[in-house]
Amino acid sequence: SSIVSLGSGFRGGLFFASLLIGALGGKLFAGLLALWLAPGPDPLLMAIIGMSAFGAAVIGAPLAMTFLALETTGSLAVAGPVLAAVAVSGLIVRRLFGYSFATWRFHLRGETIRSAHDIGWINDLTVGSLMRREVPTASVSLDLASFRQRFPLGAVARVVLLDEAGRYAGLASVPEVHAAPLEGGSLTELLHLNDRVLLPSMNARVAMAAFEAAEAEAMAVVDGPGRKPIGLVTEAHLLRRYGEEVEKRRREESGIASA
Repeated sequence: SSIVSLGSGFRGGLFFASLLIGALGGKLFAGLLALWLAPGPDPLLMAIIGMSAFGAAVIGAPLAMTFLALETTGSLAVAGPVLAAVAVSGLIVRRLFGYSFATWRFHLRGETIRSAHDIGWINDLTVGSLMRREVPTASVSLDLASFRQRFPLGAVARVVLLDEAGRYAGLASVPEVHAAPLEGGSLTELLHLNDRVLLPSMNARVAMAAFEAAEAEAMAVVDGPGRKPIGLVTEAHLLRRYGEEVEKRRREESGIASA
């Protein structure tokens, strides 16, 4: 489309090319209708409607395209059909693809845009900023009696267990360890989430998906391939902070000052 736009003496780029292709499509549609239903609709009107509808589908700015048509013609009578065409075009694109072509181009660049709402704050709400760094740890080779003595009931809810190299081995529930029989028991048999961890770079949405997949109330945070535990995140704290940020953004968008 950019080649056609430049070859016809028009400007290049996604925006101007979409306007030209839409205008040509609208005028072609008017010509086809004139063959069957003479004299047919006004070609200029159909060109403006096609330009606005196609531009809204590609760029994803329906109101901007409507105002552009209104500014170009200066006629409120044109704004009505243009607004209807833009609305239908936007609904079709969202129904079939979920977002506009311009948004898809952002996705190719690694962005996570889905709509006009700013969701960049999600990438700032990371596991590293949410985790609790003071995490009780113990060796997985520790016997149950020593574990109970070191972590009595009510002191902590869960303990991060480490292997001989200090790497993450799993989580142990303190009440579960105290309820287990001492004879023949070991911490290895009471391990949970030994293959489920979080990384500090994960955002809140990815972390929530990890919690849902693991069906866990808390997950350990490791530094990466070394699997050195650096913190702990509970699902309740994650959901609370996520809800607070969503409410904060909603207030900002609606212009409500926070108390």
